[in-house]
Amino acid sequence: MLKSIGVQWALAGHSERREIFGETDDYINAQCLKIIDEGMAVMLCVGESLAEFEQDLAGSVCAVQLKKGLKGIKKEDLDRVAIAYEPVWAIGTGKVATPEIAQDVHATCRAILADMYDEEAADNVRILYGGSVTPDSVDELMKQPDIDGALVGGASLDSTKFARIINFQA
Repeated sequence: MLKSIGVQWALAGHSERREIFGETDDYINAQCLKIIDEGMAVMLCVGESLAEFEQDLAGSVCAVQLKKGLKGIKKEDLDRVAIAYEPVWAIGTGKVATPEIAQDVHATCRAILADMYDEEAADNVRILYGGSVTPDSVDELMKQPDIDGALVGGASLDSTKFARIINFQA
């Protein structure tokens, strides 16, 4: 149905759906495979809770979510895949991972992609940051080598804030 009305991209694994609707990694993987199979592109969201972050588990949690979410997706289909790192503790809270924290997790995700596929695939997959991106945080986030863009939530509802974000100064 989505494709029939022109939808080209769909999210899978958003933290709120994981938490509120109990979507499991296996269910999210099935979504990813179906979206790809239907000829659309998928943005796979990964991210850790505050408790996991405080236990220094961000990389491990994202690694598991990434590996399970992409299971069965072929290298030739990766041009229709993007990853969004969304630390759950930062979504809607106004808290933003420091550029260094975000870069570290993005580099971990890229290394996992290289292990799952190869270096070329890892370099080509877009990895976005999506935890309360603001006009104040976007410039430093976008300077990081492994952050390819932003998945903007609430700030996209304010045209002035959103314009500043999409016109970042890296």
